[in-house]
Amino acid sequence: MVPTKMRPTLCRYGPAMIYRLAIACLILLTAHPALSGEDVEHWAFQPVERPPLPEVNNKAWIKNPIDFFILARLENADLQPAPPAATGDLQRRLHDDLIGLLPGPNDEFVSPQITIHQLMAKPQYGERWARHWLDVVRYADSNGLDENAAYANAWRYRDYVVQSFNSDKPYDRFLLEQIAGDLLTARDDAQKHENLIATGFLSLGPKVLAEPDKTKMEMDIIDEQIDTLGRALLGITLGCARCHDHKFDPVPTADYYALAGIFKSTTTMDSLKTIAKWHENSLATPEENRLKQNHDALISAQQQVIATFIKKSNQQLLVEQKLKELPPQPEEKYPKAARDELAGLQETLKRLQADIPKLPFAMGVVDGKVTDLPIFVRGNYETPGELQRRHFPRALTTGRVQPIGDNVSGRLELARWIASEQNPLTARVMVNRVWRWHFGRGLVATTDNFGKLGAEPSHPELLDWLTSWFIENSWSIKKLNGLILNSATYQMSGQASLAAMERDPNNQLLSRAPLRRIEAEPLRDSLLQISNLLDPKRGGYVWTFPNFELVFNHTSEDATTYVSNRRSIYLPVIRNHVYNLFELFDFPDPSTVTGHRNSSTIAPQGLFLMNSPFVLRTTAALATRLMNEESVDRDQRLERLYALVYQRTPSERESKNGLAFVDRFSQVHNGKDGDRDSSAAWQALCQVLVSSNEFLYLR
Repeated sequence: MVPTKMRPTLCRYGPAMIYRLAIACLILLTAHPALSGEDVEHWAFQPVERPPLPEVNNKAWIKNPIDFFILARLENADLQPAPPAATGDLQRRLHDDLIGLLPGPNDEFVSPQITIHQLMAKPQYGERWARHWLDVVRYADSNGLDENAAYANAWRYRDYVVQSFNSDKPYDRFLLEQIAGDLLTARDDAQKHENLIATGFLSLGPKVLAEPDKTKMEMDIIDEQIDTLGRALLGITLGCARCHDHKFDPVPTADYYALAGIFKSTTTMDSLKTIAKWHENSLATPEENRLKQNHDALISAQQQVIATFIKKSNQQLLVEQKLKELPPQPEEKYPKAARDELAGLQETLKRLQADIPKLPFAMGVVDGKVTDLPIFVRGNYETPGELQRRHFPRALTTGRVQPIGDNVSGRLELARWIASEQNPLTARVMVNRVWRWHFGRGLVATTDNFGKLGAEPSHPELLDWLTSWFIENSWSIKKLNGLILNSATYQMSGQASLAAMERDPNNQLLSRAPLRRIEAEPLRDSLLQISNLLDPKRGGYVWTFPNFELVFNHTSEDATTYVSNRRSIYLPVIRNHVYNLFELFDFPDPSTVTGHRNSSTIAPQGLFLMNSPFVLRTTAALATRLMNEESVDRDQRLERLYALVYQRTPSERESKNGLAFVDRFSQVHNGKDGDRDSSAAWQALCQVLVSSNEFLYLR
């Protein structure tokens, strides 16, 4: 209610003036406030310092520095760690964590240290760890949202990530290439192309390609890039500051639009016209470009030959018919010899057009026109406020605004700032992700949010010790993996004492190894592996859709198929229509940053294992594999099956029950002549074993 004394004053102004006054007030409110000490005192914004190792009593249990921090907390709670894991359990756990496949029946387990080293040297290591990163960077092979267009060149970024993990590319360099690879100096064409492919990180997100408001479309794409950058690399929800100062974290709208200016100065889209086209960088060599130009010249010359022939033929008709004016004539009116000659010319053109050399391209970005943006009041670009020079979030730069030069976008400077060891978040966030991928939960449970609404670290000293160690060891993911996996903490069994169940029911103190279900991809890949169907081919394009083509037709049907025997990382990821096996077993939403996959237990998972054509196909192939092995009796066949599925021998009871099941199933399936064909019975037994908790869970 407006006070009575003010009403006459307000009435002197028209609605337009009142609106302008309101906007002016909002603009004044958007002027970036000074950050308080409380804003930057949050634990995650503090510099990383390496704490001393805590004192413990049971030093005999310690294998490496990680164990000091875990054991100290356990001893403070009057708890003891669980016993070491059984060899078979630890072997399978290591194989799943490092390569996403089962140990083979002949894989020798000499020691954890040797096994870890051997597994990280395998090319399958990069395939397993790339999938973790692809969750974080919302990788997909289609756009999603309104127009689900094919990202037919996204696979190059996927292969780049696989190769980066296999080569143990330092994490700081890995980030530099993804944010600003096009701006880095390259030693040769191969590295230049690798750097260009890496910038697919900024381009892979979903976009509204048919948005009628083109400015809004551009700002939405920039917002998605900022949000992904913040949550994936810094563990901060920067996107919350688009419309107002962040409600909880020290990220004012001024800092948001300072970052937005960096991405406004970056070209992500070549065209915003419906249907919009994203930018792709050429990876062609000079020789490939020369061949393409020569081929284009041949096509142009052939088109000119045809045009000249048609013109000459029409002139001949004009003479023969003695007409002053003759419109272009259909080919049917040409003499037969002319028609035959024209057909030959057109066939040559058709062949040339069919054989156009396909030059390689990769989704990515390049620098555009350098631009500073104003604050858009309430996120509305039609109400601009104070202009913001491009700079980095002040809460993470000790409160100092660091403007960027007038002649550069600032993306390279942003990349260097993010990948700096002085940045308090980048290394912490990645160390926490690696821990989560090994233990099922991070030291900070909210892997994508280190802000005030995120969880406090369960072991803050351990997190900072690991972060400092990670930086000092050249940002090496493989070395970090080796440190974690060689710890007594990781190598514990899942056996919980009564005291642990009482004082550490949720296992936050890590008094035992967590029970974890294998993820969708290792489930599928392991089924292909034991059935001898797994195709070992690596990398490359396995999808059938041309670039930019819509994946869904006018009836919203998706023609994508998943019958390939390649590893799961090579299957296409279609936004809004994820492969049903992936969707059932908690594959993440490919449109958002996901550092922590859920692990659900629902009835459709059991039904899938019972009825899906994929499970029936792989278990039938596994049964055939068993039946085709020579000089093997039924007892040996059962032992072989258990070795393939569980990496152990069956107990006496399991042997008895398994063979009885085969006999009974054969009798029911074949009538009285139960011995005539037992393959269906063995297939059923295979399906029983791969549907069990022992196969689906890591102990």
